[in-house]
Amino acid sequence: MAHNSYAYEVQRVGEVLRMSDTCRSGGSSVADAAALRSVTTEAQALRHHAMVRPEHIAIHFNDRRITYAELDARASQVACGISELGVEPGGRVGVLTKNSDEYFQLLFGLIRANRVAVPINWRLSATEIAYILRDSGTDTLFIGANFRKILDEVRAATPALRNVIVLGDDVAPDGFAAWVNRPRDPAAWPLPVPASDDVMIQFYTSGTTGRPKGVQITHWASRQMRLLEVGHSEHFAAWGPGDVAIMALPNSHLSGTSWALQWFARGATCVVQEQIDAGEFLRAIQDFRVTQLVAVPTVLLQMLDHPRRPETDLSGLKLIYYGSAPISPQLLERSLKIFGNRFVQLYGMTETNGVLCYLDPRDHDLQRPHLLRSCGKPYPMVDLKIMGPDGVEMPTGQIGEICVKSPSLMKGYWNLPGGGLSKLMWGQYFRTGDGGYVDSDGYVYIVDRLKDMIVSGGENIYPAEIESVARELPSVKDIAVIGVPDERWGEAVMAIVVRRDETLTEEKLLDFLRSRIGGFKVPKSIVFLDALPYNASGKVLKRELRDRYGKGQSIGYVASR
Repeated sequence: MAHNSYAYEVQRVGEVLRMSDTCRSGGSSVADAAALRSVTTEAQALRHHAMVRPEHIAIHFNDRRITYAELDARASQVACGISELGVEPGGRVGVLTKNSDEYFQLLFGLIRANRVAVPINWRLSATEIAYILRDSGTDTLFIGANFRKILDEVRAATPALRNVIVLGDDVAPDGFAAWVNRPRDPAAWPLPVPASDDVMIQFYTSGTTGRPKGVQITHWASRQMRLLEVGHSEHFAAWGPGDVAIMALPNSHLSGTSWALQWFARGATCVVQEQIDAGEFLRAIQDFRVTQLVAVPTVLLQMLDHPRRPETDLSGLKLIYYGSAPISPQLLERSLKIFGNRFVQLYGMTETNGVLCYLDPRDHDLQRPHLLRSCGKPYPMVDLKIMGPDGVEMPTGQIGEICVKSPSLMKGYWNLPGGGLSKLMWGQYFRTGDGGYVDSDGYVYIVDRLKDMIVSGGENIYPAEIESVARELPSVKDIAVIGVPDERWGEAVMAIVVRRDETLTEEKLLDFLRSRIGGFKVPKSIVFLDALPYNASGKVLKRELRDRYGKGQSIGYVASR
């Protein structure tokens, strides 16, 4: 059944607002939270704030600022415009850009129109970008002006691509500003109301099989994550209209988009930055009186060492969230002295639509250093178990695979039979692929990445993908890719290579990889061996390689016999 989206949402949000008269006068966080429990899409949550606090600033971006009323109006323009382009409900729409205010105008508009956003990592190669567009069936692409130079290559590899609109160009006839401001009558474009099981957004992760997979997040799962976080407001998630947060995590990652949606859902102000920069973080903290910050430990280190830090007023900062890796006691001790005890560690993944476990400020205690090796306790409504290889729950303290049951779990992978879930589930429990255990106090500890994933500078990198591409080069006989410790990035990519002949050089291999994968995946060091170590069943002994090269290995190109 089709509705006029604007009329329907005004009616729906009006019903929600009648739940609490306090919301009409600007409202309290408690009243907002009660009202927002009843909305079913992120676009309805936006409309709530557009009606309750229309002049409140939603986004600061460079020298622009957008109110909640303006963001909501732009979203409606996008919703009508995307229908005008001929994208059907449920159709995928590619978005290739750095963070910007236009990204969120587009995202909320696609949500309102029940079209599926496909954010694409701008650090990928043209070949990888084209693959994602083809796999998702995308025929409409919004692309940042900075990436026009690869557009011809992407077009040539994506014959179905018919609509391209340029973000970040305020004057071009094919620019987003010209397109979104085109006069339209919302009544002329009836829009479907999304069902809870409809997909809202599709993120691509680098797959362990060498091909990226599309993780489908539904409207229901997104709203459930918002409610999971509301359920923990008393500890560290009591955000409201008075909060100001920096949004600099890449929008192509679930963490970047999901954090912003959470803050918008609470009526907070987002300071959107194109990309992570420690100096810009410090500037924004002071200029905008930022209260909320998300950063990986490597960025915290960069902030501490930045020359701007000693003169920065940090008094308004309430909480600092970090993930990807535990914080070292040494870094935490320095951070506590400078920032105070404001730290929350979070553990989750794209497939679970965000956070599973949290380690809140009370647990960042140097007198209890063992807790700092933990990723905390499960969120409310997250049922976490440690499973053995037979799918049977392990006793307390025993290592197994971390498995979870959560209402925010993905719908499945796009274009895979049954969403690929048959191999990812133990009954109703999702298999994370991470090895770990739970102690007697309920704290979760991760001991190994069962999928061999490398986390470098906050980017998830899968060795199988790099290995698959490298093997296309005839002079590569065998290869294993591992992560090795790196002071700046946490981990760096190392390739251990067996050459078929001496014509293979470091430069030749690197040039080949750079032409086919994103620069952040290209190995920072290469070791040449006569043979790789294998076990009796024919699997490379990567643990042996990590033990050999991951302890104090200097980054460089090494030929080893």
